[in-house]
Amino acid sequence: MKAKVFFVIIIILTINVLTTATAGAQMVAFDIDELGIFPEGNATARATVKCDPALKSVESGLIEAGRKRQAYGYSVQIFFQSGVDAQRKAENVAKKFKLDSKSKEDAYVFYEAPYFKVRAGDCRTRLEATRLKKAIEAQFPGCFIIECKISNPQL
Repeated sequence: MKAKVFFVIIIILTINVLTTATAGAQMVAFDIDELGIFPEGNATARATVKCDPALKSVESGLIEAGRKRQAYGYSVQIFFQSGVDAQRKAENVAKKFKLDSKSKEDAYVFYEAPYFKVRAGDCRTRLEATRLKKAIEAQFPGCFIIECKISNPQL
């Protein structure tokens, strides 16, 4: 019982402190559509939020970071080499993949010392990566599936 009363008092004091701290601050209004959460024209509701300007900048930064966030998934590694002209060769392999490949996947050039690597696809499951590997292994023999960070797909 004492713990519940103590918890309620802490919550009331916290709310009181937060409302007092922001009462004198300049408030900024912004529309939810500014956040870029919904694709153009797909917003199901509209709302205007009044908040402290600092909160708006923090919130915008978090949303931008969420857009760039990466997840773990699978890619097909089609090239890796070290040496004098390894970077040029890796870039040529990536261009060849983009031009010749029938898949719509992108190829990325990475440098992980001492190798330049080319990975294709942002596959969320191993099954997707296996399908991609089967589709490109005639062009790139020796390619293999690797678990790595991938870019989140645009929903």
